[in-house]
Amino acid sequence: MSFVETILPKQADRDFRGGKVPFYGFLLLLLPVTFRSMVHFLKDDSGVNSIASIHLFSGTPDPNNVIYLFSSLWGSQQTVMLLIYIIVLLRYRNLIPLMFVLMLVEIGFRWVSASIHPLSEEFYVRTPPGKYVPLIMGLPSLIFLWVSHRNITAFEREAAERGGNASQPSPV
Repeated sequence: MSFVETILPKQADRDFRGGKVPFYGFLLLLLPVTFRSMVHFLKDDSGVNSIASIHLFSGTPDPNNVIYLFSSLWGSQQTVMLLIYIIVLLRYRNLIPLMFVLMLVEIGFRWVSASIHPLSEEFYVRTPPGKYVPLIMGLPSLIFLWVSHRNITAFEREAAERGGNASQPSPV
């Protein structure tokens, strides 16, 4: 099976053949995704000051409200992605490798945004947790994606050796 077929199967269903480690890894990755989505979307400062430790700005009208608005809008997009992740988890599990790719794409977009609009150390009280997202989310996503592809390919190869009977359900 090609890598593209692992990410974009011909049919979406609950039959995830990528293995237990990527499946439970996906569940584990949803914990920080849920936390950050809710914080960015619902917290009064969107986590900008209280968590990311960006300094408050002064001015009239208050410029912080604009920052909070855009951060909250970003949180709403993160919440939409969380809902998609949950739908995949409940209904279309063979799309989990695609979800790992989307997590990696988001990290890539974060790098692009950070290079277009860089914030130097003077904007922060301390290093924000978002600086560690590539390590916390990216590396596991990449590993789980690779393991999923390897397991799906092995499952398909074994099915072909058995005479093409790939209809056996997955263990997850």
